[in-house]
Amino acid sequence: MLSYRKKIKNRVNKTIKRCLTLTAAGVILMTAVFSYLPVPVHAGEINTASPTGAALPETKKDVWPEAPEISAEAAILFEVSTGTTVYSKNATEKYYPASTTKLMTALLAVERCPLSDVVTMSYEAISSVGWDSSRIGVISGEKLTMEQCLYSILLASANEVTYAVAEHIGSTSENFVKMMNQRAAELGLINTNFTNPHGLHDEFHYTCAYDLALIMKKCIEYTTFCRISNNHYYEIPPTNLCEESRVIAQTHQILRKKIKYDGVFAGKTGHTDEAGNCLVTACERDGLQFICVVLKEPTSESCYTDTIALFDYGYQNFSKVSMSASDNGTKSNAFPVLFSDEDAFVYEVSSALSVSEATVLLPVGASFEDVKNECTLTPLLKTEKGENVIGTAYFYYAGVRVGNTEIIYTADKEEVLDEAAYYMAQYGNTPEFDQAEYDRIRGILPEPEPEPEKDLRPMIIGFLTGGVVLILGIVVVLMNNRKQG
Repeated sequence: MLSYRKKIKNRVNKTIKRCLTLTAAGVILMTAVFSYLPVPVHAGEINTASPTGAALPETKKDVWPEAPEISAEAAILFEVSTGTTVYSKNATEKYYPASTTKLMTALLAVERCPLSDVVTMSYEAISSVGWDSSRIGVISGEKLTMEQCLYSILLASANEVTYAVAEHIGSTSENFVKMMNQRAAELGLINTNFTNPHGLHDEFHYTCAYDLALIMKKCIEYTTFCRISNNHYYEIPPTNLCEESRVIAQTHQILRKKIKYDGVFAGKTGHTDEAGNCLVTACERDGLQFICVVLKEPTSESCYTDTIALFDYGYQNFSKVSMSASDNGTKSNAFPVLFSDEDAFVYEVSSALSVSEATVLLPVGASFEDVKNECTLTPLLKTEKGENVIGTAYFYYAGVRVGNTEIIYTADKEEVLDEAAYYMAQYGNTPEFDQAEYDRIRGILPEPEPEPEKDLRPMIIGFLTGGVVLILGIVVVLMNNRKQG
């Protein structure tokens, strides 16, 4: 009797072990089936590594050419057409600009006044600047045309004439200084504050090499500025209070032809004890337009030595490389180059998108294929029929921005993309704003799309398969037990 009970107990234990084993096998099989079944991909579940899902190819190591050693405390070499900073030394640090300040004064004069304007020298203009500073010897009440004033400012760096021009444009020198700082903000200057129009020393009058390059960049957009600056001397005819002509000489030694360097067409000198020697120079040659700024030089001679060394560095080591946006303005050529790393464009590129022609500045021997890019998109509330600029693509080589181009969306018709936001932008702060209309518009905006339902089919199939295996296993075990019994 005891042996029979023991035999029954052993059979039960074996049955339990077999059931547990088959259950485990069913779970494993169910997991395997669930893992290998295809699962639908919903929006937002795209692999963003590349269009094919493969890792993006690595590019060769970018190398920026080695620059010359210079003695200036701060400097920049800036290529105008691409906006590339080719060389930079303390370029955004604060320095005193001395008479390079007069570039901003001249810019405002060119932008705001006809050359035929008559400027009267005030007593304040004559007496407020030091008698030992740069001047051309005009007296109170003397009249010059604005053109004659600009020659006096840009060539001879005449402080009293600069002050008189500030009064002529701004009514007072103080008002003109406000205009200078406002224009600085408009130009995107980052470390500049003006307290006077001429650059005589003031603790709170400062700028940086980068900002001076931007000022010069704007100045040379005006042919009047370039024509006046690119002279080695100028003769002012007799005036109402001076019977003799005045001959004024250029202080920039390259523009004066004392130092030879091909392509230089504009510039400005500066010097005070606190600022040291300063020089801003623009040069165009071989299809490249460079602006060089050197600040706090130990000597006047080192200004030109360093400027020429940096120009040589730019012209000998760099060239412009163009990428045609596309043969016919479509995405086929432009977008694989521009947007290979941009999720917004890799998978949903519209044929209405195109880019303007891009030109970058690269070291000699480098190609557009070595360039990396970043895209900045500007959300639009409304598109106009035709071309709409929706962003900018910035190009980089060796970590340096070497160019940019506009991203353009061409619309077949005018279209409001966000009616509520557009209505608020148009009427939000006006008497025409209608709250009821605004609420009506907001009410017709599309509701957020519901979350997609989870696909339970793989799980159900997995459980059913595991369950079938489990049942079959139990049946087999019971049949074996019956035979043994």
